[in-house]
Amino acid sequence: MSDNLNKLLNTSYKLIEIAKDMLKSCQLKKNKVFSESRFIVSFFFRRAWEMFESFLILIREKRTVDSVALLRSFCDMGINLGYMFSDKVDEKEREIRAMKYLLKGDRMQLKITEDNIEEFKEFDSNIEARRDEIKAEIKKNEEILKNKFGENDWQLPSIKNRANESGFEQLKNVYNQVYGYYSNIEHHNIFFGKHYVDAENCEPKENIEGFEKLPHVKSSVALYLFRIIFIEILGVFNYEFQLNWGEKLSEMRKVHEEEYGLLKE
Repeated sequence: MSDNLNKLLNTSYKLIEIAKDMLKSCQLKKNKVFSESRFIVSFFFRRAWEMFESFLILIREKRTVDSVALLRSFCDMGINLGYMFSDKVDEKEREIRAMKYLLKGDRMQLKITEDNIEEFKEFDSNIEARRDEIKAEIKKNEEILKNKFGENDWQLPSIKNRANESGFEQLKNVYNQVYGYYSNIEHHNIFFGKHYVDAENCEPKENIEGFEKLPHVKSSVALYLFRIIFIEILGVFNYEFQLNWGEKLSEMRKVHEEEYGLLKE
């Protein structure tokens, strides 16, 4: 492992320690008020920290392909966060976007449940009750959107439009530059699969060579991109719960940006 990559990793572990300390700060705050957006940013914050730890393990083990597949999933989280917490929208619109995001997840879960309910019954005797709970949650949120916010369109924009409507320029750049290629990896598209096959003999390759040298999948580049999203999630979490980590996060952003030169190894 190169010295440059080690430096990037060391800074990354510092960011995770900051996340842990930020959680402690949040837990000490009293009289926190529930909102859908706070619920989502709390989930994203904790899941991001967990994903980052897993990502760093993959980087250290030189599992380039798997690390990029995880990064592609992390891009979705970052784009959704940027869309919901854009500084171009007010608190009301933030709640609307958060509720639409939750509705999208509930609808997807309901479809999976209803399409496979007989199979689910084999190992989950309570599946019908769970299905009814999801239906009730969907109905409740649709009524809130309609009656409280005057919203009749409950659909989220496409992931591309969510990226473009994000308040974070760096997230838009990540989407435009690498999201499509990373999707080929996550979905095992044959465009990516050709790296695994000896086309002349039409057989699997034993050693996958050269792939990790592609500029957009190099471990150092992938790690740098992961950190872009992670820092933004920490920033939103800090803002949403009115913590006092702004100065420290600014310092870490500066360190992060200064390490851009380490990618040119």
